[in-house]
Amino acid sequence: MQAKAKRLIKSLFFHETWDILIAKNNRSHAFPANTLDILSHARTKQLKKKYTFQADPFIIEKDDKVYVFYEAMNFRDSQGTLRCRILNAELDELEDVKLEGFDNIKCHLSFPFLYQSDDKLFMIPESSERKEVILFESTDFPVHWRQVRVLISDIALTDNILFELYGVLYLASTTMDDELVIHTANDITGPWQKITPELHISNPYHRGAGAPCRVNGKTYFFTQECTPESYGKSVYIKELVTLNAHSFVENLIEQINSGINQSDGVHTLNFTDNFIVYDSKISKFSLFSALKKVNYKLKVKSRKNALAG
Repeated sequence: MQAKAKRLIKSLFFHETWDILIAKNNRSHAFPANTLDILSHARTKQLKKKYTFQADPFIIEKDDKVYVFYEAMNFRDSQGTLRCRILNAELDELEDVKLEGFDNIKCHLSFPFLYQSDDKLFMIPESSERKEVILFESTDFPVHWRQVRVLISDIALTDNILFELYGVLYLASTTMDDELVIHTANDITGPWQKITPELHISNPYHRGAGAPCRVNGKTYFFTQECTPESYGKSVYIKELVTLNAHSFVENLIEQINSGINQSDGVHTLNFTDNFIVYDSKISKFSLFSALKKVNYKLKVKSRKNALAG
């Protein structure tokens, strides 16, 4: 009875809010060996709070500046947009710009996954409300982007991650039920073909939580703990052992949980040579939490109906 009462109070008077934290690693980061240790002890800076949800950070260092691409959303509009927070090398915030070239998508956007190919920078944001996976290319960094093409259609996929392995491109996504879906292609523009390898996995959490990386000849990727009861609770670092049309094998290396900053959760993690960035969840009290949640659900439903129509 007491547990039910606590759940009811949480449902009526608390809602999630997300923030982005960034830390200098001073080139002492030896991923993945000491990633957890650095996150647990490094001094972090929280980006200025401008939106209820500031989440899914992806990071680029360029010309002595730090660019953090992220999802921004408030309850009043209930639709995520893509922005970029620009900082200097000392992490002073210089600008916060809205990314241009996405307005015609007319759906919730998040998880601005970045992929560098030669001298081109691409983005694959999460656009599951449209039941499409869409590729964009940077035309005037960091603000302006153009739609290149729809890579996959007629299926709602979340938090897509793209990587190359032995000359083959792989696109790993999850359904709304957190089921892993993998496509392959020889070129980023496709055509993309679905494969169904036999899965040998360390846990049932497949949803992307950051950009994969290759270190000392090994490929690593991040996934997030993602269930209705534990959404955004932690991030898993996994080593990709085998991936081809027949077999998918991975090993769990580390779990990054909310203990790194005593929050309620973390679900995206990325890093460069000099910085580590992640998001952080806090349950916030509000007398109007229930109304905010209802408003959010109604607007999402309305938007989905408009897209379906």
